[in-house]
Amino acid sequence: MQFLVAQRQNNFLVTALTKYSSAVEQMEQTIMLPSLLQDIPMEGHNETKDAEGGSHNMYECYNLLKSIKNTVESSRLPSEDWKRKINSAWDLENEDEAHLEQLLYTHVKGLCMVLNTLTNKANTLTSRYKDRIGF
Repeated sequence: MQFLVAQRQNNFLVTALTKYSSAVEQMEQTIMLPSLLQDIPMEGHNETKDAEGGSHNMYECYNLLKSIKNTVESSRLPSEDWKRKINSAWDLENEDEAHLEQLLYTHVKGLCMVLNTLTNKANTLTSRYKDRIGF
C-alpha cells in the first residue's frame, strides 16, 4: 500500500497534467458549436473577475482552456514577450541551492493547483453546455 501512495505522490504533476488535458479534450469533443457559448456568462461571474482579466463568457473561457492545453502539450510559451517577462522576473544565478529547491516545490504546487482549477473549469463548462443544449 505504501508503494502505491509513494508512486502517486511521485506522479502528481503528471496526473494533474493528464487530468487537465483529458478534461479539455472531452470539452472539445462535446462542444460541437462553441459559438453558442458567446452570450452565456460564466457562473459566479462578478466585477472583480473583470478587473483581474477573467473570462467574460463561456466562449472566452472555452478558448482560454484550449489555448492553455496547446501550450501545455507543446511545452512552448505563447510568445517571446512572455519569455522576457519570466526571465526578467527571476534572476536564479545568485540563488543558493536550498532556496532553489523551495522555489521549485512552490512552483510545482502552484502549477498543480492551477491545473486542478482549470480542469474543474473545463468540466463545469462541458456540463453547462450539455445542460444548455439538453444533452
